[in-house]
Amino acid sequence: MDSTRNLNIISLMAFAFVAIIVAINLFTTNHYGRSGNEVVSALSAGHNLLGYDQLSDIVSNNKPGYLFIDLRPREEFATDHLAGAINIPFDELLNKKHIRTLKHYNDNVTVLYAGTESIAHSARLLLLAKGLSENILVLGGNYETAKAHGIDEFSPSWARYHEEKARFDYNRYMNTSVTQSTTQSTAPAGIIPAVNMEVKGAKGGC
Repeated sequence: MDSTRNLNIISLMAFAFVAIIVAINLFTTNHYGRSGNEVVSALSAGHNLLGYDQLSDIVSNNKPGYLFIDLRPREEFATDHLAGAINIPFDELLNKKHIRTLKHYNDNVTVLYAGTESIAHSARLLLLAKGLSENILVLGGNYETAKAHGIDEFSPSWARYHEEKARFDYNRYMNTSVTQSTTQSTAPAGIIPAVNMEVKGAKGGC
């Protein structure tokens, strides 16, 4: 329950952060192609995640019509990236030359990926606000997980992976129990006896 609640809190915080970014951009420039309500409508329309099963199919069959945008810093892109991907670092996303490039490929399905899935979602929101096609997807997870489980060796268990999905049942592996032992009190009447708390947890590390 705690892990689920933490994920929900993180999701809400990420959404609030993105909403603030959009609000700032919407009110400090008049070059956006969609209103706030139109962006919200575009965000809620349809499924926006590209699964690793789809990625594996696209890459192995060299399917046309997809444009992969790598939002990581240039040095990370230079080290390794998806074949055919274009590098547009997130902090340069709204540069006019990059917007022109993306508009040139507006008929393609644009797939965004980054060091974290949340960055890719933020980029999608900004591009939608900029007026680009709604045909923009986010690759689940990050580049490392996508490469490992969608390209190098496709694993069906990772087919629809995304960062907010719980990967492990921690309660199953971390069997923590709390035992209480109440000692006989020799204190005078009216004094609450002491309670010894002993916490027993799983031994070893991850």
